[in-house]
Amino acid sequence: MYKKYKLKNNLELDFDDQKHIYYFNGQKVESVTGICNKGIPKPQLINWLIYTPIREIKNAINNILDNSDTLDRVTLERIIINATNKTDKIKDDAGLVGGVVHSLIEDFLLGKKIPVQSDKAVVNCFNLFLDWWNKQEYKVIELEKKIFSKKYNYAGTLDLVLEDKNKNFILADIKTSNHISFDYILQLNAYKYAYEEETKSKISKGLIIRLPKNDNKIEVKELPLNKKMFNAFLGAKYMIIAMENNN
Repeated sequence: MYKKYKLKNNLELDFDDQKHIYYFNGQKVESVTGICNKGIPKPQLINWLIYTPIREIKNAINNILDNSDTLDRVTLERIIINATNKTDKIKDDAGLVGGVVHSLIEDFLLGKKIPVQSDKAVVNCFNLFLDWWNKQEYKVIELEKKIFSKKYNYAGTLDLVLEDKNKNFILADIKTSNHISFDYILQLNAYKYAYEEETKSKISKGLIIRLPKNDNKIEVKELPLNKKMFNAFLGAKYMIIAMENNN
C-alpha cells in the first residue's frame, strides 16, 4: 500500500508500506537502512551467520550420539535444513520484537493506552524505555518521521527528534539489538543531514537508545555526528549504486 508524505519543505515522498520502498517523483529512492545493511561490512554478523548453523549441526549430532540414536540420511538432511534456517528464524523473531517495541513506544509517546503484553522480550524492552523516559525532561518534536534528502537522493524514517531543556534538538534512534554497531553511526548521520536539509533546524547531538531483550540494563550512548561519518554513509550509498549498475 502506497502512502504519500508531504515534507516540511513541500516535497512529497511516496512509501510502499508492504515492500518498504521509498519513491520520489515516481523513482525509487535508496533507504537509509538499506544502504547501511548492504553497503557496510559487518564482520560480526558474517561470523554469526557462518558459525550459528555449524553449532546447530554439531549440537544436533552430538545429541544423537549421546543418546545412541540412529543417524541416517533423512535425519542428517533434517538437521542440515534446520541449521540453515536457524539464522533466518532468529532474525525474523528479532525483527518482530523490535517492530512491536517501536510501535508500543510510539503509542506511549502519543498518549495512547498500551495493552498488556505477554512476550518477555517485548515487556523487558518496553519497561526499560519507560524507566529511562520517566527520568528525562525531553519534549518530543518528531516521532517516526519520514525524511528525504533531495540533494543526496536517499530517504528513511527516523525514530525521534527530542528537545532538551536548553531548546537543543536531539536525534534519537531506538534499537533492540545485542550491541551497538558501526552502521548505527552512519544511520544517525544520514538522518541528521536529511532532517536539517528539510527543516533547517539544527541537530545538536545523536543518541542510540539500546533496549536489550534479555538484560535489565539500558544502554544510552551519544554517537558522533560529523561530515566524516556522513561521507562514509555516502560512500556506502555510492558503492551500492555501482554494484547494481554493474549487474
